Amino acid sequence: MKRCLVLAIFAVCASCAPCLAQTNAEFFYKASGSNFFAGDFHAAISNLTRSVELDPRRADAFFARGLCKHELGEYSGAIADYEKSIHLNSKTGGYYCGRGRAEFALKDWPAALADFNKAIELDPTNSVAYFNRGTLRARVYTNLTEAIADFDKALELHTDPREDDIFFSRGNAKADLKDFVGAIADYNKALQINPNYALVRTNLAMAREALRASKK
Repeated sequence: MKRCLVLAIFAVCASCAPCLAQTNAEFFYKASGSNFFAGDFHAAISNLTRSVELDPRRADAFFARGLCKHELGEYSGAIADYEKSIHLNSKTGGYYCGRGRAEFALKDWPAALADFNKAIELDPTNSVAYFNRGTLRARVYTNLTEAIADFDKALELHTDPREDDIFFSRGNAKADLKDFVGAIADYNKALQINPNYALVRTNLAMAREALRASKK
């Protein structure tokens, strides 16, 4: 699911490319998309670097290069590219969401939360931002009720049918609130989507045991 969320961000970014006559910068940008979806992030970075060299005003190319660096675990480099995209276009929520994800990976929690908030402010339909903010609220700030509200919104907005991670994350938050019935329901939904999700099975068994113990 996390992989699907990253691909969703890239797809939105690609859809925002200018609908103009083909340019060399556009050619390299589009070539990077094929590299990205094939998992060849180094090749994608090379093509995106050529794209921004030819057209330094391409916020979408800087953003896409940041996504590739993020996939390679180069979070500081990703942030540098996200910041360039934000400098060029400060009104696109996805750019803040991308930077927030990298800040999250670097454990810069306040910066990540601020960026997820900004992403949602600019684009209230950004399911990825809601999911990531919910994850941050649940794991770091233990604002479980607010985290569940974010996961609810992510599920409402998310168009990818593979929502197993969202159900899993919401189930974990519910379990932490001792809503074991709700947690079990979410874990079962996650398993319907991905029957091989081992960690969900483990947490489901724990939730069932906790529910039984609570009734004694």
